[in-house]
Amino acid sequence: MLALRLILFLVILASAGVIVIGELKLKPHLDSLAEKQKKTSDDLTKEQQERTKQETRAKGAEQERDALKNDLDQSKKSEADAMKAAAAEKQKAVAAAQETNKAKQETATIKAMSVEYFDLQKDGLTPQVIKRIHTELPKATNELSTLKSEQRVLMTQHIKATSELQSFLNPKGAVVLPSLSGKVTAVDPKWDFVILDMGANHGLLKNGELTISREGKLVARVKVSRLETDYSIANVLLKKSEIREGDAVLTPSSVALPPQK
Repeated sequence: MLALRLILFLVILASAGVIVIGELKLKPHLDSLAEKQKKTSDDLTKEQQERTKQETRAKGAEQERDALKNDLDQSKKSEADAMKAAAAEKQKAVAAAQETNKAKQETATIKAMSVEYFDLQKDGLTPQVIKRIHTELPKATNELSTLKSEQRVLMTQHIKATSELQSFLNPKGAVVLPSLSGKVTAVDPKWDFVILDMGANHGLLKNGELTISREGKLVARVKVSRLETDYSIANVLLKKSEIREGDAVLTPSSVALPPQK
């Protein structure tokens, strides 16, 4: 029993010696690790402090940027407001100038009307007289138009009567025609007659002789055989070439032509 205890003591003593020897060997290494850990901790602390400074500077820069952006926005808004106000003032100025010009024109018109009014008053044309004339003018205009229509009818009847009288007195002779011009509207080559766009209303007379031309060259000579108000029929007396629709019709002269034999 004593021996066992002695052996156990020796084992413990040997273990303690090993531990002591191990600690002696590991101590420099442990000290080195502790020193490195301290240095790493110091570096980390410095880095954190530097990072905090950078974040502070960055935050300050962001705040400065936001302040500058706000100032810029305010400046742009102020500029836009100023331009809008200037445009409104310009419109007001243009409107005022237009109103001024309008007033000047109205003043000039009133002055001119005043001058005309006094001139009319000198001639006895008072507003009452002018109003009466304005009321009676349409009636007088209608009456004048009616008289002109009646005059045209009487003139047509007179022309027809004159033509018939001349035809009766001189059935084979030509009559004196005023200066006339027209066109051929239809041609009948079988019976040698043409239809003209001239009639009694144009001053044409029965038995009147006309020339038909194309591009300044004589085509034919015709004599009116039937006279209507707005058209006439003429027989062909002489034909140098074929007559066509649209050919020009003219009065040969204002001198009476000799009778046809």
